[in-house]
Amino acid sequence: MRRVEQALDRLLDRGVLPLLPNYVRRLYMDGGRLPISRRPGDTYVPRARMWRPERWIGSTVPAMNPHPISDEGIGRIDAPGGPIKLTAALRMRGRDILGSHAFAAYGPDFPILIKILDPAQTIGFHFHARDEDVWAHPARFGGQRFGKDEAYYFLDAPKGPIPYTHVGLFPGTTRRVLAEAIAAGGGRVLELSPVIHQRIGEGFFVPAGIPHRPGTALTLEVQEPSDVYTMLERESGGRKLTPAEMHPGFASIDQALAFVDFKTACDPGLGPRGYLRPEPVRGERARGGRAEWIFPPRLRKFSGKRLVVRTRFQSVEGSAYVALVWRGRGRVNGMRIHAGSEFLVTARVATHPHLYEAEGGQLEVFMLFPPDPEHFRRVPR
Repeated sequence: MRRVEQALDRLLDRGVLPLLPNYVRRLYMDGGRLPISRRPGDTYVPRARMWRPERWIGSTVPAMNPHPISDEGIGRIDAPGGPIKLTAALRMRGRDILGSHAFAAYGPDFPILIKILDPAQTIGFHFHARDEDVWAHPARFGGQRFGKDEAYYFLDAPKGPIPYTHVGLFPGTTRRVLAEAIAAGGGRVLELSPVIHQRIGEGFFVPAGIPHRPGTALTLEVQEPSDVYTMLERESGGRKLTPAEMHPGFASIDQALAFVDFKTACDPGLGPRGYLRPEPVRGERARGGRAEWIFPPRLRKFSGKRLVVRTRFQSVEGSAYVALVWRGRGRVNGMRIHAGSEFLVTARVATHPHLYEAEGGQLEVFMLFPPDPEHFRRVPR
């Protein structure tokens, strides 16, 4: 253990923790746009009858999957001498990584979950429980700590065959009507839900409790740190789902439907309110690059920026954050980075001027932030 701590301390001296890629199994086929596959379906795992269509970034959340794998989904630091689980690093040096104020609020945790979704097909119609439901009924939700508000940013990549997302329900849809459509199968349930287009360079916010079915665009997703879900279609990836795969924690789909937020889901203003378009960062007068909010702070449970560096860009942020390099190469605080690099910038570095430098062209980076400690609601004990 002492050797692990020493390796972690060497990285903390620089203040930027490089992270290893982390690919997670799901019930839907990958689209061949992640580095681990060359064509759709390449990541199929026959034994589990699943694919690896998701990259999780800086995660402290274990994946909730059939045929579970220990610590699947947990992020790892690329440290001298071997990987260190991010959860273990936060237990050992959480105050140094997060800062005293955030550590007091979060404990040894980084309370957001960041993903890239690479669906070859639509992800089945489903919903995620709300915080209050998970906290009130912990046995129903497999030990998850939170519900799941989530937001998308549609990446500049081929969109796939179905570039639109079903979100919410048409006004007047009741629990009984939804249950009947699910039982009928054949996509009937989708007739109850309006759609939004997956526009490259824009995004969408989906509150917990809202039925939705993401389309096939390559998507950067940020959400609460939870893997709770209930499927509302009986098939995924061309095969019939088992009850345990469809509604884990519930004896029947009808029981699970008690946790759908029908009032919000049936609100016709849900779609127009949910669109996210890039917003300028107020007060920024940086030269050599620009930053814009793609997940604005008003979402409260998470936020995120897109940073484009032409030459050199000095950043000062309010907290530790996780970053993913989307395009280009260069340095951050002296550490070399390139397309595909992911890393955690500790509070000591993040909250003071730190430098991004582009080499040989533009450097494009996504920066994702946990909730403001002042507004963070810890899991009730």
